[in-house]
Amino acid sequence: MMSLLIRLFIKNEEDILNPNVKKAYATLSSIVGITLNLLLCTTKIIIGLLSHSVAISADGFNNLSDAGTNVVSLLGFKIAKFGKGSMHPFGHGRIEWIMGIFASIAVILMGIKLVETSAQAITSPQAPSFNAAVVIVLILSIFVKVYMYCYNKKFAKITDSETLKATAVDCISDSFATSAVLISSVFSYMTHWKIDGYCGVLVSIFITFAGIKSLWEVLGRIMGKAADEDILETILQMTREYSEIIAVHNLMLHDYGFGYFVVSMRVDGYKKDNEKLYAAVNEIGYSLYQKFHCDCFIQIDYLLNDETVMDYIKEKIYAVLKKYNAEIKIDNFRLIENGTYTNVVFNMLYPSELQKREDEIYKDITEKIESENPGYRTIIKGIIRRERLSLR
Repeated sequence: MMSLLIRLFIKNEEDILNPNVKKAYATLSSIVGITLNLLLCTTKIIIGLLSHSVAISADGFNNLSDAGTNVVSLLGFKIAKFGKGSMHPFGHGRIEWIMGIFASIAVILMGIKLVETSAQAITSPQAPSFNAAVVIVLILSIFVKVYMYCYNKKFAKITDSETLKATAVDCISDSFATSAVLISSVFSYMTHWKIDGYCGVLVSIFITFAGIKSLWEVLGRIMGKAADEDILETILQMTREYSEIIAVHNLMLHDYGFGYFVVSMRVDGYKKDNEKLYAAVNEIGYSLYQKFHCDCFIQIDYLLNDETVMDYIKEKIYAVLKKYNAEIKIDNFRLIENGTYTNVVFNMLYPSELQKREDEIYKDITEKIESENPGYRTIIKGIIRRERLSLR
Protein backbone atom coordinates (compact mmCIF):
# COMPACT_ATOMS: atom_id res chain seq x y z
CA MET A 1 0.00 0.00 0.00
CA MET A 2 2.74 2.46 0.96
CA SER A 3 4.58 1.87 -2.34
CA LEU A 4 1.41 2.83 -4.22
CA LEU A 5 0.94 5.98 -2.14
CA ILE A 6 4.57 6.96 -2.74
CA ARG A 7 4.10 6.67 -6.50
CA LEU A 8 0.85 8.65 -6.36
CA PHE A 9 1.85 11.51 -4.06
CA ILE A 10 5.64 11.93 -4.19
CA LYS A 11 7.27 13.37 -7.28
CA ASN A 12 10.89 12.44 -7.99
CA GLU A 13 10.69 9.80 -5.26
CA GLU A 14 14.19 8.55 -6.05
CA ASP A 15 15.82 11.94 -5.39
CA ILE A 16 16.01 11.37 -1.62
CA LEU A 17 18.82 13.90 -1.16
CA ASN A 18 16.42 16.68 -2.15
CA PRO A 19 14.99 18.39 1.00
CA ASN A 20 11.59 18.82 -0.71
CA VAL A 21 11.38 15.09 -1.41
CA LYS A 22 12.33 14.39 2.22
CA LYS A 23 9.48 16.63 3.39
CA ALA A 24 7.04 14.86 1.06
CA TYR A 25 7.98 11.48 2.56
CA ALA A 26 7.56 12.87 6.09
CA THR A 27 4.17 14.38 5.27
CA LEU A 28 2.89 11.14 3.74
CA SER A 29 4.08 9.18 6.78
CA SER A 30 2.16 11.51 9.13
CA ILE A 31 -1.07 11.40 7.11
CA VAL A 32 -1.04 7.59 6.94
CA GLY A 33 -0.17 7.45 10.65
CA ILE A 34 -3.10 9.71 11.57
CA THR A 35 -5.52 7.56 9.56
CA LEU A 36 -4.35 4.20 10.92
CA ASN A 37 -4.10 5.40 14.53
CA LEU A 38 -7.62 6.87 14.48
CA LEU A 39 -9.00 3.60 13.10
CA LEU A 40 -7.18 1.63 15.81
CA CYS A 41 -8.24 4.08 18.51
CA THR A 42 -11.93 3.97 17.60
CA THR A 43 -11.99 0.19 17.34
CA LYS A 44 -10.12 -0.43 20.59
CA ILE A 45 -12.13 2.03 22.67
CA ILE A 46 -15.41 0.49 21.43
CA ILE A 47 -14.16 -3.04 22.12
CA GLY A 48 -12.72 -1.94 25.47
CA LEU A 49 -16.02 -0.40 26.60
CA LEU A 50 -18.04 -3.39 25.45
CA SER A 51 -15.68 -5.87 27.12
CA HIS A 52 -15.10 -3.70 30.24
CA SER A 53 -11.33 -3.92 29.65
CA VAL A 54 -9.32 -0.99 31.01
CA ALA A 55 -6.16 -2.33 29.33
CA ILE A 56 -7.75 -2.37 25.86
CA SER A 57 -9.24 1.10 26.40
CA ALA A 58 -5.84 2.36 27.59
CA ASP A 59 -4.27 0.93 24.46
CA GLY A 60 -6.95 2.73 22.42
CA PHE A 61 -6.16 6.05 24.08
CA ASN A 62 -2.51 5.36 23.37
CA ASN A 63 -3.41 5.21 19.67
CA LEU A 64 -5.32 8.48 20.08
CA SER A 65 -2.20 10.10 21.54
CA ASP A 66 -0.21 8.67 18.63
CA ALA A 67 -2.67 10.25 16.19
CA GLY A 68 -2.29 13.56 18.03
CA THR A 69 1.47 13.21 17.78
CA ASN A 70 1.13 12.63 14.03
CA VAL A 71 -1.04 15.75 13.72
CA VAL A 72 1.56 17.86 15.54
CA SER A 73 4.31 16.34 13.42
CA LEU A 74 2.34 17.04 10.24
CA LEU A 75 1.95 20.66 11.29
CA GLY A 76 5.69 20.83 11.84
CA PHE A 77 6.36 19.28 8.44
CA LYS A 78 4.02 21.78 6.75
CA ILE A 79 5.73 24.75 8.42
CA ALA A 80 9.12 23.25 7.55
CA LYS A 81 8.16 23.46 3.87
CA PHE A 82 8.32 27.25 3.99
CA GLY A 83 11.49 28.39 2.29
CA LYS A 84 14.16 30.78 3.44
CA GLY A 85 13.30 34.35 4.33
CA SER A 86 14.84 37.48 5.77
CA MET A 87 13.90 36.40 9.30
CA HIS A 88 15.00 32.76 8.88
CA PRO A 89 17.67 32.62 6.16
CA PHE A 90 18.30 28.91 6.75
CA GLY A 91 14.70 27.80 6.31
CA HIS A 92 12.20 26.41 8.80
CA GLY A 93 13.25 22.75 9.01
CA ARG A 94 14.06 22.93 12.71
CA ILE A 95 10.42 23.65 13.55
CA GLU A 96 9.94 19.89 13.26
CA TRP A 97 12.26 19.42 16.23
CA ILE A 98 10.26 21.92 18.29
CA MET A 99 7.01 20.15 17.40
CA GLY A 100 8.68 16.90 18.37
CA ILE A 101 9.22 18.26 21.89
CA PHE A 102 5.52 19.07 22.31
CA ALA A 103 4.49 15.71 20.85
CA SER A 104 6.82 13.84 23.21
CA ILE A 105 5.53 15.74 26.25
CA ALA A 106 1.94 14.95 25.20
CA VAL A 107 2.77 11.23 25.06
CA ILE A 108 4.40 11.38 28.52
CA LEU A 109 1.37 13.13 30.03
CA MET A 110 -0.98 10.60 28.42
CA GLY A 111 1.05 7.75 29.88
CA ILE A 112 0.96 9.28 33.37
CA LYS A 113 -2.82 9.79 33.16
CA LEU A 114 -3.37 6.18 32.08
CA VAL A 115 -1.29 4.96 35.03
CA GLU A 116 -3.80 6.68 37.30
CA THR A 117 -6.76 5.11 35.46
CA SER A 118 -5.18 1.67 35.59
CA ALA A 119 -4.43 2.02 39.30
CA GLN A 120 -8.13 2.64 39.91
CA ALA A 121 -8.88 -0.58 37.99
CA ILE A 122 -6.54 -2.43 40.35
CA THR A 123 -8.31 -1.14 43.48
CA SER A 124 -11.79 -1.65 41.97
CA PRO A 125 -11.36 -4.49 39.48
CA GLN A 126 -13.99 -5.61 36.96
CA ALA A 127 -13.83 -8.92 35.16
CA PRO A 128 -13.36 -8.09 31.47
CA SER A 129 -15.40 -10.12 29.00
CA PHE A 130 -13.49 -12.19 26.44
CA ASN A 131 -14.59 -12.99 22.91
CA ALA A 132 -13.34 -13.45 19.37
CA ALA A 133 -13.77 -9.76 18.55
CA VAL A 134 -11.28 -8.80 21.29
CA VAL A 135 -8.68 -11.26 20.02
CA ILE A 136 -9.12 -10.25 16.36
CA VAL A 137 -8.86 -6.51 17.10
CA LEU A 138 -5.74 -6.92 19.22
CA ILE A 139 -3.99 -9.20 16.70
CA LEU A 140 -4.81 -6.84 13.82
CA SER A 141 -3.54 -3.93 15.93
CA ILE A 142 -0.21 -5.67 16.48
CA PHE A 143 0.23 -6.29 12.74
CA VAL A 144 -0.76 -2.70 11.88
CA LYS A 145 1.75 -1.28 14.39
CA VAL A 146 4.53 -3.52 13.07
CA TYR A 147 3.69 -2.31 9.55
CA MET A 148 3.78 1.31 10.75
CA TYR A 149 7.12 0.67 12.43
CA CYS A 150 8.57 -0.63 9.15
CA TYR A 151 7.54 2.30 6.97
CA ASN A 152 8.35 4.92 9.64
CA LYS A 153 11.82 3.42 10.09
CA LYS A 154 12.35 3.45 6.32
CA PHE A 155 11.11 7.05 5.97
CA ALA A 156 13.16 8.17 8.98
CA LYS A 157 16.29 6.90 7.27
CA ILE A 158 15.35 8.74 4.06
CA THR A 159 14.45 12.03 5.75
CA ASP A 160 16.79 11.91 8.78
CA SER A 161 13.75 13.07 10.76
CA GLU A 162 13.99 12.75 14.54
CA THR A 163 10.20 12.78 14.76
CA LEU A 164 9.83 9.80 12.42
CA LYS A 165 12.62 7.95 14.25
CA ALA A 166 10.75 8.48 17.51
CA THR A 167 7.47 7.46 15.84
CA ALA A 168 9.05 4.20 14.66
CA VAL A 169 10.24 3.43 18.20
CA ASP A 170 6.79 4.28 19.54
CA CYS A 171 5.15 1.94 17.03
CA ILE A 172 7.26 -1.05 18.01
CA SER A 173 6.67 -0.22 21.69
CA ASP A 174 2.93 -0.13 20.99
CA SER A 175 3.08 -3.55 19.34
CA PHE A 176 4.71 -4.98 22.47
CA ALA A 177 2.18 -3.19 24.69
CA THR A 178 -0.76 -4.54 22.68
CA SER A 179 0.78 -8.00 22.84
CA ALA A 180 0.81 -7.62 26.63
CA VAL A 181 -2.89 -6.67 26.58
CA LEU A 182 -3.69 -9.72 24.42
CA ILE A 183 -1.78 -12.03 26.74
CA SER A 184 -3.54 -10.43 29.72
CA SER A 185 -6.97 -10.96 28.17
CA VAL A 186 -6.27 -14.60 27.37
CA PHE A 187 -4.73 -15.19 30.80
CA SER A 188 -7.66 -13.56 32.62
CA TYR A 189 -10.14 -15.64 30.62
CA MET A 190 -8.33 -18.90 31.36
CA THR A 191 -7.52 -18.30 35.04
CA HIS A 192 -10.26 -15.80 36.04
CA TRP A 193 -7.57 -13.66 37.66
CA LYS A 194 -8.32 -9.96 37.44
CA ILE A 195 -4.98 -8.67 36.13
CA ASP A 196 -6.49 -6.17 33.67
CA GLY A 197 -5.51 -3.14 35.77
CA TYR A 198 -1.95 -4.39 36.19
CA CYS A 199 -1.63 -4.86 32.46
CA GLY A 200 -3.01 -1.34 31.99
CA VAL A 201 -0.21 -0.04 34.24
CA LEU A 202 2.31 -1.96 32.13
CA VAL A 203 0.93 -0.42 28.92
CA SER A 204 1.01 3.03 30.53
CA ILE A 205 4.64 2.56 31.49
CA PHE A 206 5.44 1.63 27.89
CA ILE A 207 3.75 4.83 26.73
CA THR A 208 5.58 7.01 29.26
CA PHE A 209 9.00 5.59 28.47
CA ALA A 210 8.36 5.89 24.73
CA GLY A 211 7.57 9.58 25.28
CA ILE A 212 10.71 10.11 27.39
CA LYS A 213 12.86 8.37 24.77
CA SER A 214 11.34 10.49 22.01
CA LEU A 215 11.91 13.70 24.00
CA TRP A 216 15.52 12.77 24.72
CA GLU A 217 16.25 12.08 21.04
CA VAL A 218 14.73 15.38 19.91
CA LEU A 219 16.68 17.30 22.58
CA GLY A 220 19.84 15.51 21.47
CA ARG A 221 19.25 16.71 17.91
CA ILE A 222 18.73 20.29 19.08
CA MET A 223 21.90 20.21 21.18
CA GLY A 224 23.77 19.00 18.12
CA LYS A 225 24.69 15.51 17.01
CA ALA A 226 27.72 14.22 15.14
CA ALA A 227 27.60 14.65 11.37
CA ASP A 228 26.86 11.69 9.12
CA GLU A 229 30.14 9.85 8.49
CA ASP A 230 29.23 8.99 4.89
CA ILE A 231 28.62 12.65 4.03
CA LEU A 232 31.85 13.72 5.72
CA GLU A 233 33.81 11.08 3.81
CA THR A 234 32.18 12.18 0.54
CA ILE A 235 33.27 15.78 1.18
CA LEU A 236 36.82 14.73 2.08
CA GLN A 237 37.00 12.56 -1.02
CA MET A 238 36.09 15.59 -3.14
CA THR A 239 38.97 17.57 -1.63
CA ARG A 240 41.44 14.72 -2.28
CA GLU A 241 40.87 15.13 -6.00
CA TYR A 242 42.81 18.42 -5.89
CA SER A 243 46.52 18.01 -5.21
CA GLU A 244 46.92 21.70 -4.37
CA ILE A 245 44.76 21.19 -1.24
CA ILE A 246 47.25 20.05 1.42
CA ALA A 247 44.79 19.42 4.27
CA VAL A 248 41.24 20.07 5.47
CA HIS A 249 40.42 21.50 8.92
CA ASN A 250 37.32 22.46 10.90
CA LEU A 251 34.99 20.54 8.60
CA MET A 252 31.50 21.01 10.04
CA LEU A 253 27.94 20.28 8.95
CA HIS A 254 25.44 22.75 10.36
CA ASP A 255 22.11 20.91 10.42
CA TYR A 256 18.91 22.91 9.81
CA GLY A 257 16.52 19.99 9.46
CA PHE A 258 15.10 17.85 6.67
CA GLY A 259 18.37 17.25 4.93
CA TYR A 260 19.28 20.92 4.57
CA PHE A 261 22.68 21.68 6.02
CA VAL A 262 25.49 24.15 5.54
CA VAL A 263 29.06 22.92 5.07
CA SER A 264 31.96 24.98 6.40
CA MET A 265 35.64 24.12 6.33
CA ARG A 266 39.15 25.47 5.98
CA VAL A 267 41.58 24.12 3.41
CA ASP A 268 45.35 24.50 3.50
CA GLY A 269 47.52 25.29 0.50
CA TYR A 270 50.39 27.43 -0.70
CA LYS A 271 50.07 30.96 -2.03
CA LYS A 272 51.87 29.99 -5.24
CA ASP A 273 48.84 27.80 -6.04
CA ASN A 274 46.38 30.62 -5.34
CA GLU A 275 44.49 30.43 -8.64
CA LYS A 276 44.25 26.64 -8.55
CA LEU A 277 43.04 26.72 -4.94
CA TYR A 278 40.37 29.31 -5.73
CA ALA A 279 39.14 27.23 -8.68
CA ALA A 280 39.19 24.05 -6.56
CA VAL A 281 37.08 25.44 -3.70
CA ASN A 282 34.55 26.83 -6.15
CA GLU A 283 34.30 23.45 -7.89
CA ILE A 284 33.92 21.67 -4.54
CA GLY A 285 31.18 24.09 -3.44
CA TYR A 286 29.27 23.57 -6.70
CA SER A 287 29.61 19.78 -6.52
CA LEU A 288 28.28 19.76 -2.94
CA TYR A 289 25.35 21.92 -3.98
CA GLN A 290 24.53 19.56 -6.85
CA LYS A 291 24.78 16.44 -4.69
CA PHE A 292 23.32 17.55 -1.35
CA HIS A 293 21.43 20.80 -2.19
CA CYS A 294 23.46 22.52 0.51
CA ASP A 295 25.33 25.79 0.89
CA CYS A 296 29.08 25.66 1.37
CA PHE A 297 31.60 28.09 2.87
CA ILE A 298 35.29 27.32 2.37
CA GLN A 299 38.18 29.41 3.68
CA ILE A 300 41.62 29.06 2.13
CA ASP A 301 44.59 29.22 4.51
CA TYR A 302 48.02 29.83 2.97
CA LEU A 303 50.70 27.81 4.73
CA LEU A 304 54.20 28.94 5.57
CA ASN A 305 56.50 25.99 5.03
CA ASP A 306 59.58 26.96 7.06
CA GLU A 307 60.70 23.93 9.08
CA THR A 308 63.28 25.91 11.06
CA VAL A 309 60.74 28.46 12.29
CA MET A 310 58.16 25.75 12.99
CA ASP A 311 60.59 23.69 15.09
CA TYR A 312 61.66 26.80 17.01
CA ILE A 313 58.05 27.76 17.89
CA LYS A 314 57.19 24.17 18.87
CA GLU A 315 60.19 24.14 21.22
CA LYS A 316 58.90 27.31 22.93
CA ILE A 317 55.40 25.84 23.27
CA TYR A 318 56.65 22.60 24.84
CA ALA A 319 58.76 24.61 27.26
CA VAL A 320 55.54 26.19 28.55
CA LEU A 321 53.61 22.91 28.60
CA LYS A 322 56.23 21.15 30.73
CA LYS A 323 55.28 23.42 33.63
CA TYR A 324 51.85 21.79 33.66
CA ASN A 325 52.38 18.26 32.37
CA ALA A 326 55.32 16.91 30.38
CA GLU A 327 53.00 14.54 28.53
CA ILE A 328 50.77 17.22 26.98
CA LYS A 329 51.09 17.03 23.21
CA ILE A 330 50.52 19.43 20.36
CA ASP A 331 49.04 18.22 17.09
CA ASN A 332 48.08 19.56 13.68
CA PHE A 333 50.61 22.39 13.99
CA ARG A 334 50.82 24.89 11.14
CA LEU A 335 51.79 28.47 10.33
CA ILE A 336 49.28 30.44 8.28
CA GLU A 337 49.81 33.70 6.43
CA ASN A 338 47.35 36.37 7.53
CA GLY A 339 48.30 39.66 5.93
CA THR A 340 50.87 41.37 8.11
CA TYR A 341 50.48 38.63 10.75
CA THR A 342 51.31 34.94 10.97
CA ASN A 343 48.78 32.68 12.70
CA VAL A 344 50.29 29.96 14.86
CA VAL A 345 47.60 27.27 14.83
CA PHE A 346 47.60 23.90 16.61
CA ASN A 347 45.61 21.46 18.71
CA MET A 348 46.61 20.89 22.32
CA LEU A 349 45.95 17.37 23.66
CA TYR A 350 45.70 17.37 27.44
CA PRO A 351 44.27 15.19 30.25
CA SER A 352 40.86 15.99 31.72
CA GLU A 353 42.50 16.95 35.03
CA LEU A 354 43.82 20.10 33.35
CA GLN A 355 40.52 21.25 31.92
CA LYS A 356 40.03 23.89 34.60
CA ARG A 357 43.47 25.32 33.80
CA GLU A 358 42.89 25.44 30.05
CA ASP A 359 42.58 29.23 29.88
CA GLU A 360 45.68 29.64 32.02
CA ILE A 361 47.69 27.40 29.70
CA TYR A 362 46.40 29.23 26.61
CA LYS A 363 47.41 32.56 28.13
CA ASP A 364 50.92 31.37 28.98
CA ILE A 365 51.50 29.95 25.49
CA THR A 366 50.11 33.05 23.79
CA GLU A 367 52.28 35.40 25.84
CA LYS A 368 55.38 33.28 25.17
CA ILE A 369 54.89 33.08 21.41
CA GLU A 370 53.81 36.66 20.87
CA SER A 371 56.69 37.95 22.99
CA GLU A 372 59.04 36.21 20.54
CA ASN A 373 57.46 38.06 17.63
CA PRO A 374 54.61 40.62 17.81
CA GLY A 375 53.65 39.49 14.31
CA TYR A 376 52.50 36.10 15.64
CA ARG A 377 48.89 35.37 16.59
CA THR A 378 48.09 32.18 18.43
CA ILE A 379 45.02 30.04 17.75
CA ILE A 380 44.71 26.98 20.01
CA LYS A 381 42.07 24.25 20.00
CA GLY A 382 42.05 22.24 23.22
CA ILE A 383 41.17 18.53 23.04
CA ILE A 384 40.83 16.36 26.14
CA ARG A 385 42.76 13.10 25.82
CA ARG A 386 40.85 9.94 26.73
CA GLU A 387 43.67 8.23 28.63
CA ARG A 388 44.49 9.45 32.10
CA LEU A 389 47.89 11.10 32.40
CA SER A 390 49.79 11.55 35.66
CA LEU A 391 50.16 15.17 36.76
CA ARG A 392 53.40 16.54 38.07
